[in-house]
Amino acid sequence: MKKENAIETLQMDIVIPEIVQQRADHVFEQIRSESRNSGENGGKTMGYSGKAARKGMWAAVAAAVLVLGTVACAAYMHWSSGMEQKFNVTQEQKVYLEESQITMPMNNSVTQEGITVTVQQSIVDAHFAHLSFRVDGYSVEEGIQPDFEYVVTTVDGEHPSATGGSFFDNLHVDNDGNFTYTDGTPAKENADGGIIGKYVNDDGSMEYVMTLMTDRQDDSLIGKPIHIEFQNLGTVSKAAYTPDIDATWTFDFTLEASEQIRTVELSQALGDTGATVTKVEISPISFYIEYDFPLQEVAIDGEDQDGNPIQSTTFVETPRLTGVRLKDGTRLTGIAQAGSTGYTAGDTDTYISYCGTDHIIDPAEVDALLFIKTEPETQQEYLNMPEDKLYIVPLN
Repeated sequence: MKKENAIETLQMDIVIPEIVQQRADHVFEQIRSESRNSGENGGKTMGYSGKAARKGMWAAVAAAVLVLGTVACAAYMHWSSGMEQKFNVTQEQKVYLEESQITMPMNNSVTQEGITVTVQQSIVDAHFAHLSFRVDGYSVEEGIQPDFEYVVTTVDGEHPSATGGSFFDNLHVDNDGNFTYTDGTPAKENADGGIIGKYVNDDGSMEYVMTLMTDRQDDSLIGKPIHIEFQNLGTVSKAAYTPDIDATWTFDFTLEASEQIRTVELSQALGDTGATVTKVEISPISFYIEYDFPLQEVAIDGEDQDGNPIQSTTFVETPRLTGVRLKDGTRLTGIAQAGSTGYTAGDTDTYISYCGTDHIIDPAEVDALLFIKTEPETQQEYLNMPEDKLYIVPLN
């Protein structure tokens, strides 16, 4: 490849995230400023000779190159397709998470029966951990879903409050509610009208993404040793597992991340529901919320297996968190995902809620939390809820 063509290719392929570009602009502005000062002061800048000033200028140039090189590389090196899709992540958010040390690159492989499983990326905070594993040497036909028969996980020797995982199917729902693959092509359907997942990547590999959660308030996942066993590999159809490979892939490592979190104490009533938000903790990937909400029991009528009437008791829940409002006025609804809610043992006044997100959030940019006042009628409305259907809790 000629030098000119190589440069042109790099210019076309490299997309510099906004946050990186801003830093580069700042560095180059310093360079221009130093150059101007050098000329105005007869070749001297900040008390140094012209030669020393030029050294400083080229050091700044080197710093700018380093900013553009290392940060941009960090944004593109370690993200798996499954993680990108799981969090609808932008290039700027990749840089943010890597600099915040919420996500970490990993490269630990285990090979059994000719199949290699590699843990390749983690995204972790105090209560949630998302892990991506690459699987090489095993393939399935189109429309067939792969799965491990058993996945056993412990953190610091104990089972997490909840775990879940599946092979990444490359499916994406666009703004019109239509299924596409992550490359933008329309998703295929099977004979029954079901959507066909695309589990095998172009290079023949597959990806398994798992999530685990702890709802122990004072027990962070960060820094804890994790043990994972993937047992046997096969396919699944209509919840029935068909074995294929009899093997176990075992991993032991530490869940690494920074303790980046924003905590806000407040007292904000959610309309006339009786619930008052008293504390919020926001990380880039989850929320923890405390409410003053005395227990209210309600009776539920039903029938037993013989058709006899029975009655059970449950408790009233608080309005559900759906998303956030950012400082620039942007409302993000429908981003709050599954987690854990309820009362802790011995406390029937304080209601607590943990939930993950399907978007990356900069805690410092959150202006308000958004709770559902009126349930949305469609999926589209859920993803773009109007203010009159929300309880808005300002955080300033």
